[in-house]
Amino acid sequence: MEHTAADAETKGLVFAIDQTAVHDGPGLRMAVYLKGCPLRCVWCHSPESIRPDPEVVWYETRCQRCGLCVEACPEGVRRLKDDRLMKENGCRVCGSCVDTCPAQAAEMKGQWMTAGEIADQAARVKPFFDRSGGGVTLIGGEPMLQAEFSWAVAALCREKGIHVAMETTGFTPWEKLERVAGVVDLFLFDLKHADDAKHREYTGVPNHTILDNLKRLTGLGAQVIVRVPVIPGRNGSADDIEAICRAAMDSGASCLTLLPCNPAAAGKYGWLSQDYPLAAAKRQTDEEMEALETIPCSLGLTIVPA
Repeated sequence: MEHTAADAETKGLVFAIDQTAVHDGPGLRMAVYLKGCPLRCVWCHSPESIRPDPEVVWYETRCQRCGLCVEACPEGVRRLKDDRLMKENGCRVCGSCVDTCPAQAAEMKGQWMTAGEIADQAARVKPFFDRSGGGVTLIGGEPMLQAEFSWAVAALCREKGIHVAMETTGFTPWEKLERVAGVVDLFLFDLKHADDAKHREYTGVPNHTILDNLKRLTGLGAQVIVRVPVIPGRNGSADDIEAICRAAMDSGASCLTLLPCNPAAAGKYGWLSQDYPLAAAKRQTDEEMEALETIPCSLGLTIVPA
C-alpha cells in the first residue's frame, strides 16, 4: 500500500515513550504509550493513560511543598492542605505549575506528536531492533482510540523495515482494527474475562465485541498473542483461567501470556491524587503462576513468557 507524505503529519496524543522496553513484544522495543482508553479496569496499571486529554500528574516524593505552583496557577485551583498538594475542579491544563516547579514534581502527561516524529525516532534506533529482533510497540491506553494515528505510525515504520506490534483491548469497531491489521506485524490482544457479566463489572464494558474481533483477527491470519492480566479475586482462579483459555481457543488463538498482578501501580494513582482500588492485591509467586500456566498448556495453547 502506498503512503503519502500527509501520513507523517497525522497527530496523536502520546504520554510516554520507552526506548528500552523488553516486555511488549519480541526483542528490544520502543514502546509508544497513547492516551485514552474506553475500558475502566479496576486493576488498571496505567491510570494516567485513561483520559484522552493531556493532564498534569504530581510526584509527591519530589514535592518540596514550596507553594510556587499554587502561586503560578492562573485558575487558582491548586492549594496546599495538610502538607499535600490538592487540585480542585477547573484546571485547564495550561502547564504553568509544570513550568514553575523547581523540583519537577509536576509533569504533563500527554504530548501531541506526529506519526513522522515517532517513525523518525524509531529509525534512529533501528540497529538495536535489528540485532535483537525488536521494533516498535503501540500501547496505551488503547491505540485504537487514535486509530488514524496508530495506522500512520505503523505504516511509516513498516516502510522503514521496522517490526510493529500493537497491544489492544480489542474493544473497537472491527473496521478500524481490520485496517490497522494491514500494517501491524503482531497483536498483543488483551483478554480479561470470559464471563460477560464479570467483564462488565471489572472493566466497564461487555466482552462480545472483544471476542468477535479476536476471532476476526485470527481469521485474517494475523499474528496474535492473547495476554491475560491475572488478578486475584477477579479472574485469577483456575476456573477463570481455564474459561479464558477456552474462549481464546474458540476465537482461533494459539498463543497466550499470563501476566502476574502488579501492585506497583498503586504509586501511579498517587500521581493523580486517587485511591488505588486494589490496595490489598499482591503479586503471585512464581510457583503460583507456574501452576496456572499448566492450564493453557494442558489445553494445547503455547505459553509465551511475559
